[in-house]
Amino acid sequence: MTPSEKNIVKSLVAVAWADGKLAAPEAGVIEGMLCGFDASEEEERELLQYAKQRRTLSEDAPIRELTREDRELLLANAALLTHADGEQSEPERALLQKLIGLLEFNEAEAQQILDSVHDGALTLASKNLE
Repeated sequence: MTPSEKNIVKSLVAVAWADGKLAAPEAGVIEGMLCGFDASEEEERELLQYAKQRRTLSEDAPIRELTREDRELLLANAALLTHADGEQSEPERALLQKLIGLLEFNEAEAQQILDSVHDGALTLASKNLE
């Protein structure tokens, strides 16, 4: 994994904790990101251990170290993550708005990114995994 990929995962962990708990579907999304980023076993252990403790955007997310492309990827995956358990809670919606501000996207840029993942979030939430 690159340092940027680790920073994206760490930031997503903070998003996952937005409603005060890290639910199994959210943990699954994080594990999927680790797989997608081709994390080594050691990196996976490190980041899953990191995810066990409650994290916040303001204190734990290394957002300032992300490139614009990284920030777009983070916002898109954060939007999906907030739907991972089938519904987006009010704290998750509020955190997503806070994240948009921290990532320094204007309203139009953020909406374009969110629209690009909206249909995917609806599809993910409606599928039953067997």
